[in-house]
Amino acid sequence: MESIANSLRSAKLLQENSHKLVSKDASKRLGDALPDTRVSKRTLGDITNRTFVTSNANKGKQAKTTTKAGVKTKASQVSQSVSENEKPITRETRAKSESAKSSSGSESSMYLTAMEINDSAIEMDVSNIKELDVIQKDEVVKPVLPKGVEDYDATCTEDIYSVAEYVSHIFKYYREREKLFVVKKYLDHQPDITRSMRSILVDWMVEVQESFELNHETLYLAVKLVDFYLMSQTSVKKAKLQLVGATAVFIAAKFDERMPPLVDDFLFICDDSYTRQELLDTEVKILRTVNFDLGIPLSYRFLRRYARCSRISMEMLTLARFILETSLMDYDQIEVADSKIAAASLLLALRMKNQTWSPTLEYYTGYREAELEDVLFSLNQNISGPPNKHLQTIRTKYSHPIFFEVAKVPALKLPKREVKINVL
Repeated sequence: MESIANSLRSAKLLQENSHKLVSKDASKRLGDALPDTRVSKRTLGDITNRTFVTSNANKGKQAKTTTKAGVKTKASQVSQSVSENEKPITRETRAKSESAKSSSGSESSMYLTAMEINDSAIEMDVSNIKELDVIQKDEVVKPVLPKGVEDYDATCTEDIYSVAEYVSHIFKYYREREKLFVVKKYLDHQPDITRSMRSILVDWMVEVQESFELNHETLYLAVKLVDFYLMSQTSVKKAKLQLVGATAVFIAAKFDERMPPLVDDFLFICDDSYTRQELLDTEVKILRTVNFDLGIPLSYRFLRRYARCSRISMEMLTLARFILETSLMDYDQIEVADSKIAAASLLLALRMKNQTWSPTLEYYTGYREAELEDVLFSLNQNISGPPNKHLQTIRTKYSHPIFFEVAKVPALKLPKREVKINVL
């Protein structure tokens, strides 16, 4: 009898409080219809993990109450806070909601939602915030350019892809980061590797870049990764040198390509001389060597910037690219800063076409013509004379009509001299 009485009492209590109950699961579905309202979808969605501070008049303490919108919310309260046309919540609607809650007594505090918090709980302190009309966009200060220098970036303000507002700061940042990626000569502690072996490896990497139709930035980054890895390792065996080169291209492709080749593709071009696990282990070692920082300033990016600012022709730029790409095989050039060797390559290309170093180029490159003489002389030696029969890839590549056959342009006839390159 007692259990029956309890059941009846519970049923009666459930019937009396049925208007206060809302399905828990309903709050988790953004598109659920709310009971007893005309609103078809939730206005605020699912607001979770929001902490509000409420005042306690009796105890004088502040408490953090985490609430989920819609969880334990009475349908009548939601219908008051959300209008029929889903208009924004105003102070008047909050006031009406508070008056409705006060009639329900202490129980209403259990059903607070983000929409029903009183004004004092969510009111922001705006004393330190400036008015909108005071906050104005910083005026762009145009740099004062030397006489005869064109403000190239000012002509590209309408081109969103040129990012004219930031490009000067970007390349200034590149120049600063060059100091973090200085390569020192390392063959003294690599007994199994010689200069010619490194040159043959780079020549093969150019062939890989052509075969997979990769970006030139991918090639330049891969060569940098090889040099950093050989500089940091105690010893790399001759049989593993191709593995290092293939892995470097693999990493650079994943960094710079939209659709990089697969691991199996790199194993195939190595004639399956290495296993998949060997390539992946080498990848980890190379990434640890550069501390997973692949944002290395590349000479190719500097060259493109210089060419754009000086408005040289595509044929002239291609000639400079040929000169710069041949420098990748030159072990003596690895210590030269990327910005400097890019400027020297462009200067050599201009001289080969009987053009001069302009004030615009001096301003944007940051190098005077005299500062580039030693590097220019070394680059001219690389493209002079008959090429090595084992290093034909770059010359063959730039002898194609699509590259304006720039490899066939005769080099400068400079007197022989001993070159001491100032790397800075």
